[in-house]
Amino acid sequence: MTTPKYSTIAAWSLAIARALSANNIDACSVFSEVGLSLPQLEAEPDSRVAIDKMTQLWQAAERASGSLAFGLTVGQYAYPINFRALGALMMSCDTLAQAFETLPDYSALVSNSAVISLQRTPQLLGFTIIPLNGVEISDLAIDAFFSSLMLHGKQMIGHSDFVRKVELIRPAPKSQQPWNDCFDCPVVLAATDNCMWMDRTMLEQTVISKDPLLAQHNEKAVRQYLDKMQALNWQEKTSQGIHALLVNEEPTALKIAQMYNISERSLSRYLQLEGTGFRALLKLKRQELAHHYLANTQMPISILSDTLGYSSVSNFSRFFHTWQGISPSDYRQRCSTNLKPVISLAKNDN
Repeated sequence: MTTPKYSTIAAWSLAIARALSANNIDACSVFSEVGLSLPQLEAEPDSRVAIDKMTQLWQAAERASGSLAFGLTVGQYAYPINFRALGALMMSCDTLAQAFETLPDYSALVSNSAVISLQRTPQLLGFTIIPLNGVEISDLAIDAFFSSLMLHGKQMIGHSDFVRKVELIRPAPKSQQPWNDCFDCPVVLAATDNCMWMDRTMLEQTVISKDPLLAQHNEKAVRQYLDKMQALNWQEKTSQGIHALLVNEEPTALKIAQMYNISERSLSRYLQLEGTGFRALLKLKRQELAHHYLANTQMPISILSDTLGYSSVSNFSRFFHTWQGISPSDYRQRCSTNLKPVISLAKNDN
């Protein structure tokens, strides 16, 4: 079975099922509504679910529950098993700080549809989720992820006081009380980033229980799974980083390297070993997003040109014509008339 390009581990959906059942909602019906089989996912928790299906599932769960804050509830049913070996690895770390430091490297096991990064101040550690532009992720999924991380932390050190502030991109609802109650700290909605800020001193507390040998075993299991789904491929990591940065700033190899806490030289070497380079991946990502926005949105071509980092519309149009053989406007028209477009992605261009 082909792995979807952007996907979530099937085990994560089981937390949604548990939360639905706890609220006396028929989980099987909700899953069936979006074309997913709950029994099959329960039987194959290490399989992958395409992110568009997961987003549809979150939307269906929101409708069934009648709650914009249902993701917070799901987070309380996301046990370490929902992170599979990554959850077990976190729970066997020496400190909560070590557990959170582990997540950016291995988060693709849970989902590769966003970039996870850490922000640091002298007192705080910010766990940040950067959605990939053009990849729709439900606001409920972000709520659930932060809620579940807080729960895991509480299980590890005995309390959740380490969470100091939560910032969420999601639009502010009429009442944000459910978020205030869940995180029990200042919550900023309609924020610029999705970030959970945590007290660094508290994160350094020794966990209630730990097992170094188990930690080694769990890390090996995580690496094996990620190798299997090719989530540790530097080409894919770099592509996701470019995707996350492109709409706000010009991606550079240095910025991507900093995102993954490596040197620019190391990133170049890793990509070279995989037969590609940063410029080639930037070109491919621009083509991918150009295809997405022209085929699926009415974004003006002038704005799309700026979004993708081209100096002018004519420059964008010229490059697009070399890829597709037609202009961006003609390509959009072809898509709108249901003629199946074929996007010709450039090969390695170091």
